[in-house]
Amino acid sequence: MQGSELYRKYRQRIEVLADEACPTQLSLTSLRGLLREFEREAASLTPGVFHFVCDEIANQLEHEALHATSRHRRDILLAAVKAFDGMSIDGPQP
Repeated sequence: MQGSELYRKYRQRIEVLADEACPTQLSLTSLRGLLREFEREAASLTPGVFHFVCDEIANQLEHEALHATSRHRRDILLAAVKAFDGMSIDGPQP
């Protein structure tokens, strides 16, 4: 899968998750699974494309989080931003 496809797919899936009416802890657990899935799918990208996609998703989600009126949405989007900011081609950094 190409970088632009991954960007669209995961940005949309994270937004759907952020808009679900369920407990935040449950959404954060689902988000972790979604991020692991992203890492598996993105493993075939070159390091430059991988970092570009992560940066673009993080930037877009951060923008949306700053304009969110729902605390749940803001919390989930910011958790995703933090995760994408910490990702590397070898997985999240400690």
